[in-house]
Amino acid sequence: MRTTALVLVMAVTVHASTVMAYANQPHAWPLDLLGHVLLATTALGLAPLPRRPVLALAVCAGAAAVIFARGYAIALWPVPALIALFAAIAAGRRAAGWAGAAFLVAVPAAAAIARMEADVAIAVLIWLLLVLVVAQPAEVSRARRAYTREVERRAAQAERTREEEALRRAQEERLRVARELHDVTSHTVSVIALHAAVAAEAVERAGGPPEAAAALQVIRTSSRQALGEMKAVLGVLRSGTAAEGTAPQPGAAQLPRLLETAGIPVGLDVEGERRPLPPAADLAVYRVVQEALTNTMRHADAAAATVTLTYEPDAVTVRVEDDGRGADPRERDRRGHGITGMAERVAALGGLLTTGNAPGGGFRVTARLPT
Repeated sequence: MRTTALVLVMAVTVHASTVMAYANQPHAWPLDLLGHVLLATTALGLAPLPRRPVLALAVCAGAAAVIFARGYAIALWPVPALIALFAAIAAGRRAAGWAGAAFLVAVPAAAAIARMEADVAIAVLIWLLLVLVVAQPAEVSRARRAYTREVERRAAQAERTREEEALRRAQEERLRVARELHDVTSHTVSVIALHAAVAAEAVERAGGPPEAAAALQVIRTSSRQALGEMKAVLGVLRSGTAAEGTAPQPGAAQLPRLLETAGIPVGLDVEGERRPLPPAADLAVYRVVQEALTNTMRHADAAAATVTLTYEPDAVTVRVEDDGRGADPRERDRRGHGITGMAERVAALGGLLTTGNAPGGGFRVTARLPT
């Protein structure tokens, strides 16, 4: 839009100024059809200016040179060529810009030599000064643009360097955490699994009570499962991505095996039509049940529990309810990080976790996860 307005303004300016100039230049060549075409060309040559300034300079400078060589009245028709000259140099096309400047000076100079007229020579000198006056600011503008681009490039490079440094530090922290987990927790869980196996065999040989053997088997199975999941987590911490060849993350399909390790009878009710869940929601269902049953075994003094998994059209709800003593509202909140961790995991997926005493006694944990 601005280019169109510039072309129209220049077309009117060069024509009007040239027509009025004939009043003071009686010896100039009469403005014929070719003259009008050349004047229009000097203005229309600015049309490709924003994207192709060199082409605009070539058209405007060529038309202006022909006008000068033909001897038409000297007016404002060189202005479009000067505008194109400035744009070409400022855009970084220095060679083409200065070549156009030389052409703009050479053709009028040759015409002045051929005519041997004082007024023409003065016009050439003025023309030369105009070209230089336009070219120098264009160089300044080009240098300023180049400097701005270099500053932006260095700023972007510094930002990339900061991001890479942050990623490197995060990777180092992951490796440190992985080493600590491996050296401390993994070793402890492995010892638990080993001694549980030894104790189970000892109880079996001694003909001990079946409850002790069952409990030791639960400890052995749970510790092995925890060790396998821990190895998968360590692989993620070390590489930053899920390692190939590791066991898949647990989900709703693994709930029956989880309930077998609860230490108390746990029923599983499924409402709605089963369907595959998104990986994050599937894992959250498993972790909520796992943490809720852990709290039940630690604090509830419950004899049984029930897990209800409800599939809704756009969500899945998991509810874990036990028949224990429930939570005492008079006591201070001493839940530790278990329920807090569940709430954060569910909230990260856009879901809602509610906890509290069940109407019929016991404690209830409910998590609703959008799918």
